[in-house]
Amino acid sequence: MSSLRAPHVMRSAALTVAVLIALAAVVHAVGGQGRSWETTGWMDVVQGPAEWFMQFVEGASRLVKGGSDGALFSARLGCLLLLILLFVALRRWMLMYYAHKPGAVDVKKLVSSAPGMEQQLEGLTAQLRKQLSETYLYPPTALPAEAPADNFLDLLGDVDLEPKRLGTSLLRLFSRLRPKIAYTVRGVLRRREQEPGFGVTVTVTSYAIRGSRTESIWGPAWEDAIQEAGYWVMATLVPVTRAGRRPPWQGWCGRDLPPDLFAAYQQARELSQERKFDDALDRYYEALRLDPTNLYLRTQIAGIQEQLWLHLDALETYYGAIRLDGRNSAQRDARTGMRSWDPRRTLRHRYGWWRSGLLEARFRYAVVLGVAERTAEQWCKIDDPPCPRRAHARQQIRQALGPALAARHWRAFRGLMPPGRAEPFGPDQEGLVREWLETELGEERRRYPVVREIFQLACREEMQQLAADYPRMIRLRHPFVRAHGTLTRTSLRLNRDVWAPLRLAWAHEDAGRDRVELLENPLPWPSSAETLARRTKAARGAFRGVRRCLSGGWRLSQDNYNAACAYAVAMNGTDGQSASRERRALADLAVDELEGAAQADVSGFHPVTRSWLLIEDPDLEKLRQESRFIRFERETYPHSAPDRHRPERPLRPEMKAYGRQLLSGCAAVMEHTWRLRRGQLPAEPYVLVEWFAGETELWRCVDRIASNQGRNWRDRQRLLQRVREVADTRLLVRCGLPSSLPEMDDLLDEAAWDTVDGVQERISSFEETFEKRLAALSLAVAAGANGSANRRSPIRLSTQWLAAVRRNGASPAAVQQAAAQQACSDYETAWRAVRDLLDPDESGAALSDALRRFHAPRALIGTGPRGTMTP
Repeated sequence: MSSLRAPHVMRSAALTVAVLIALAAVVHAVGGQGRSWETTGWMDVVQGPAEWFMQFVEGASRLVKGGSDGALFSARLGCLLLLILLFVALRRWMLMYYAHKPGAVDVKKLVSSAPGMEQQLEGLTAQLRKQLSETYLYPPTALPAEAPADNFLDLLGDVDLEPKRLGTSLLRLFSRLRPKIAYTVRGVLRRREQEPGFGVTVTVTSYAIRGSRTESIWGPAWEDAIQEAGYWVMATLVPVTRAGRRPPWQGWCGRDLPPDLFAAYQQARELSQERKFDDALDRYYEALRLDPTNLYLRTQIAGIQEQLWLHLDALETYYGAIRLDGRNSAQRDARTGMRSWDPRRTLRHRYGWWRSGLLEARFRYAVVLGVAERTAEQWCKIDDPPCPRRAHARQQIRQALGPALAARHWRAFRGLMPPGRAEPFGPDQEGLVREWLETELGEERRRYPVVREIFQLACREEMQQLAADYPRMIRLRHPFVRAHGTLTRTSLRLNRDVWAPLRLAWAHEDAGRDRVELLENPLPWPSSAETLARRTKAARGAFRGVRRCLSGGWRLSQDNYNAACAYAVAMNGTDGQSASRERRALADLAVDELEGAAQADVSGFHPVTRSWLLIEDPDLEKLRQESRFIRFERETYPHSAPDRHRPERPLRPEMKAYGRQLLSGCAAVMEHTWRLRRGQLPAEPYVLVEWFAGETELWRCVDRIASNQGRNWRDRQRLLQRVREVADTRLLVRCGLPSSLPEMDDLLDEAAWDTVDGVQERISSFEETFEKRLAALSLAVAAGANGSANRRSPIRLSTQWLAAVRRNGASPAAVQQAAAQQACSDYETAWRAVRDLLDPDESGAALSDALRRFHAPRALIGTGPRGTMTP
């Protein structure tokens, strides 16, 4: 359990209501001792409450009157005691409520136990407050705030209880009932000789439950210690407050939330918003290692994988997420076999699934299956040029997912006749269906048309299951309250009845002779705009205006967007001059739906969905080329550059530009690092060993990225980690590391700056040039094997320097300063040449020329106390 106990809001509220009812009953009983009130001519519905209220007012008046018309002393004393008890209960409830909400967190100014820190206290306190505010959970207060009263007598303070001023006193008392703060954070800065030597002791105090928690946190610098302290404070408050009942922290409510987990999640979220996806994935996987059963962490990872077009990886991640449903395989299989109208679907854990976000994960899983032209392509892909690490990763995914998909979706193939089979599968031939699916999805077959149609059939079945599992009785929410889920019943019906059948028809048409014979024909391919509009209207159903009024209009944005995706997918069947009119009609319908989605009352709709709408959603590839969509984009997302004609797959040039930024930034960092190292000479041999060992690993990372054209995110992240280990943090920031994935708009703007026409041709030329430069980089850096050793490879040269320094370090002699300075200059020149090589305007032989002039260690000659090393 957490050291801070969770506030009991409902228990305090129940006690307050009970005392209030008791007080009201006593006052009403006092009023019943005088004349009785009767209401005549009123409706029977309000007659009883009106008489009760008048009797209550009569009792209140008798309590404040004196003389014979007043209430008895015992009645007044009892009401006074109940009133005091009500104030106490109400005060306790408000404390519990603000501790659960919570209100503002009072961050006191830091104090220091080490001398000479007075000038830094204000800055470090501001950093701690900024750290807490950037979590978007609780607003820290920088204003003076008093701690809540410890007891009711302190709460009374200078309240005057004189009868003549009782009204003013009660108002003053009520104003003090609302607590200003619920938690206070205090910190003491500390120093020690042991590394890390900069620390802060943080104390979080809760005024609702009269408890506190203290922890000492150490770091290599004050800023690092303050940052970790901020994460620790948030990890302490989340499990005992309202945030502990929201994604992704429901499982940690009332438990100790590891600060490392919260820090990894917070950093990953910030990096993802900055489009630094490599670092974001690394931090998300670190968080998932600490919390492997967290559904929301998995969906966040899969979302980034979709943005990077790693659809096969996203499919595996989503499949692992939907397995976190609290059921075993037999229970899950039994539920999948139920009919849509089976009442057991409603009675068994249905609403728990909806609230926990499982339906959203299943929806994204079905969508990735439905984008089969990409998922199936990656499933069947053979790398050229070879990328062995990505090929190995895909092979492992296929080996794990093939049997899993066959076990989950075999029912979608009952009654169907696959290619090469003389009769369709029977309803009780589960073994044969699963065997055929595992064979087609296995390593030996992997025929793209068949795999694509398998994925589309599985997508249609999953959409049908989702529509059947959606809750039928959703409580009506206040129009101004945002619901937690984004799915609606209408959006699921649109995907089930229009989007999934349309994509199945597309795959079925492209399969040719390898197609699976279906029981019923899906939508015709190509489908006309009139047919799709009719199907879309039927899927939306009646009473659409009523649903818009009840939901405030915002939830229907998902319906509009799904309908737009269906129209955009149909544009893939309108190639050719004869179908231009139909293509324009579909584009008009799709843009009309997008305009409806953009007009929804969703706070921050445009910034959140802009990149997905304009770049990443595969359904909209054809639509983005239409003039109507370009006009909609210019109206909805104004931009300074006029050219919005994007390529169909914009991620490819984006990744090329990102790879260039990454490699150039790392080369700039290492160039400056070796220049700084040259000024640190003479250095001890163990320092030189660290330099050359890190350099060897860095060049190996560069070699991996160059050889696979930068397509493996783990290789890119490995390079970033190695650069962080050897370089100064300020140098990384100055050189723009870690770099963000640039958007296509930025590349278009840069290309339009140099030329008015041929912007896309310029981007295509950049892609080709960069691929050639990466090939030249790989050729120059690769160490070679099997007799084809590259003697000028920086990997081999770094290994030779490392071995030479280690041999020299074994003796008392040190390395000659001149030789070490020459090595620093050579590495500085080599990294500068990498930057020149990646510049399209520079020579493609810059690195090869630099490596030919690189000095290799030939001999180590000890000469007295210093020793020499001649190049």
